[in-house]
Amino acid sequence: MSEVDWKKRIGEAVERVTADYDSIGRKSGSPLLAIVFPPSYEREVLREWKMQIDPHSKKFEFLELDVLAITMAQIDTIGIDGIVNILKDPMPGSNTENELGQMWVSAIVDSIRSKYESADKSRRTIIFLTRLGALYPASGPRMVMQALWDNQMSALIGPIVFLIPGSLVEARVYRFMDQVEEFMYRGDVV
Repeated sequence: MSEVDWKKRIGEAVERVTADYDSIGRKSGSPLLAIVFPPSYEREVLREWKMQIDPHSKKFEFLELDVLAITMAQIDTIGIDGIVNILKDPMPGSNTENELGQMWVSAIVDSIRSKYESADKSRRTIIFLTRLGALYPASGPRMVMQALWDNQMSALIGPIVFLIPGSLVEARVYRFMDQVEEFMYRGDVV
């Protein structure tokens, strides 16, 4: 994917969330929108996203959720030594990597709810998730989307944009971190 392609996708996503705010994900029942970009361009993509949303900030409130910061806070709570020990010597019948991923996903869902609760009610709210690569390999964007759906998706008051490092395989299939193929059956992909 060339630089022109991901810049164009960002432009399309900004247009969709600002011009079609109420119809994001209407076909799938979820106000989710994904932008898939090459992992090596994450810094540039985030810079471009912020530049393109800035002109819309009077009418829309764009709220960032840094997934890396959320996962790091969870790791700090448990302690890195505790995580290493659990991964090295797991309890019988447990899947510690999966449990860690579920803990991160739960923290992200809680953070999304908090963002909505504290949002400026005079503007339309759009939450965007950055640095999703922090979920790999314990989890992925699809698990976050599913958790949002499972946890009263109707409570979401606006679109959530996932900036996903990876590559687009098909119209609704992407390869997260160019490693794990995920199907986006809820929401839309730009």
